[in-house]
Amino acid sequence: MKKLVSICIPTYKQTEYLKKCLDSIIFQDFKNFELIISDDTPDDSVELFLKSYVLNLDYTYFRNNPSLGSPQNWNYAVSNAEGKYIKIMHHDDFFTKKDSLQLMVDAIEKQQASFLFCQTDVWDIKNNTHRIHQISSKQFKLVKQKPEFLFFKNTIGAPSVSLYINNKAICYDIEFKWLVDVDFYMQYLFHSKNVVYLPSPLIATSHGAVGQITGSVINDIETQIREHVLLYIKIEKNIHNRNGFAAFFDYLFFKFDIKSFSELKNIVPEVQKHEDFFNSICNSLPKNRQWKLLKQRFFESRYNNYIFKIEQFI
Repeated sequence: MKKLVSICIPTYKQTEYLKKCLDSIIFQDFKNFELIISDDTPDDSVELFLKSYVLNLDYTYFRNNPSLGSPQNWNYAVSNAEGKYIKIMHHDDFFTKKDSLQLMVDAIEKQQASFLFCQTDVWDIKNNTHRIHQISSKQFKLVKQKPEFLFFKNTIGAPSVSLYINNKAICYDIEFKWLVDVDFYMQYLFHSKNVVYLPSPLIATSHGAVGQITGSVINDIETQIREHVLLYIKIEKNIHNRNGFAAFFDYLFFKFDIKSFSELKNIVPEVQKHEDFFNSICNSLPKNRQWKLLKQRFFESRYNNYIFKIEQFI
């Protein structure tokens, strides 16, 4: 008999936090799930760990040789899932409560929704501190009505906080590395806006672990510019407010000191087909630089991110 939920864990090297993730899964009250592990580790460290540790838990394990890379590793785990719902769990994330999965399943079933997400307990490993990532009522309304709002700010969080109906037609786009989760959320919600939010931190995400993608790309100019431009091109047909996107790119190009359309084209050749839109933005970059710098400092401040939550581009 097929399980109701498929818990999909894409793994890569790290076993210390994988153990914490698996401990939290074993601890769950809800048991109607299958566990699928897709391993991109170039050696057998994860495989040996699983054989020595997960003795009382059935799971399906795939060793990818050669490695698929992120996010294809995610897709491979999901492609082998047979459950009604997909529960992605990155190997360094974990459930915070023994009834976390039960609460998620109950909520999505009760409201007959297609997509659910919850608050996040964000654990800073280096400083051993915690903060709660949560969405305001205004932000949640925007996500439901205009999923493209996520382009400006990922108010959902990491994929591990989600539970969604198994839809093989929507997958994680291998063109993206930094915005892969944002793209997936938008593609899913463009097709179905029946989304549920649970205002409780049922999932913890680990930040600062060795090998995480965030640290390597968050300030990488080419990744940030290329992926935002490509994602805009991908979702352009779903956009309601083009002016908001123009303001965003003015902000982004100013932040990373892009000075001309030719410089932008060298990073993302695909902008050539959208020259009028992007060229007009590049032409405005020299204007009001001091004001742009002040706005950047305010909107990126902790006060705005965690207290005021004023949206800049809507």
